[in-house]
Amino acid sequence: MKGALIKRLAAAAAWALLCVDARATVATEIDVSDLQVRLEALAPGATPAVSFASVLGSTSQSDGSFGIPATDQHHDAASGRAFGQAATSTTDAPYAGGSAAIEGDVFGAGAFIRTSAYASSLVAQASGTATIGLANDVSTASFTLAPWTVMTISARVRATASCSGASPMEVADSGLLMAIGDSQGSGPQFAYVNFNAFALGAFGRMDDVESTVVTLTYVNDTDAAIFGLFSGYVASFASSDLVADPVPEPGMVTLLLAGLLAVGATARAMKKAGICRP
Repeated sequence: MKGALIKRLAAAAAWALLCVDARATVATEIDVSDLQVRLEALAPGATPAVSFASVLGSTSQSDGSFGIPATDQHHDAASGRAFGQAATSTTDAPYAGGSAAIEGDVFGAGAFIRTSAYASSLVAQASGTATIGLANDVSTASFTLAPWTVMTISARVRATASCSGASPMEVADSGLLMAIGDSQGSGPQFAYVNFNAFALGAFGRMDDVESTVVTLTYVNDTDAAIFGLFSGYVASFASSDLVADPVPEPGMVTLLLAGLLAVGATARAMKKAGICRP
């Protein structure tokens, strides 16, 4: 009897070790470096210039959620400037969390943005999210571009996403979305970039590493200043056992562009009606 019991205990211990080894671990991170705004004159004697304005400024948000019922953590910080330093983290969460930070000067040596998220099935459910943008979620900053000026916004991006494959519900996603548009519709000019790394536990162990250089160009080849909108959004999402939408999604781009189009259409309608900005 003792031998059978020992065998059963040994089998149970081995199974427990296998379960520990098979626990889901999900991690994702994105680095955006050399984020710069460059200006170039289109005509001799022209003075290239641009100014940005935002209600909240660059905003960082970090979230962690784990356990049933879920224990949630959320932190956010705003820089107060359209481009400015902001950082948050939920690293005190034991099984899930995220961090986000921006630092540097986009009009000088360049800015650096990093978001990261992690999750583990050491508890029944866990997810971590980190986002950073010009305002909460996908939002915008207005800008004024001087006559005969070309503005180029560029950055180097490296994104990673990994899943252990222990659970088909594992999701890891890191991505960047930048969009630019003419708020008055006098162009109109619209451009966007959408880039991400993605891993899904349903396909087994995955390690996705992606890198690229993103560039947005906006041209004012007129004698008058142009008013426009810019949106920048960097995010990481990790989930070990939760059904949730990874970010950013193609639908997010559609919504953002729809918003820019709506602003342009409103401005054109106001212009036809004889309503002008002061």
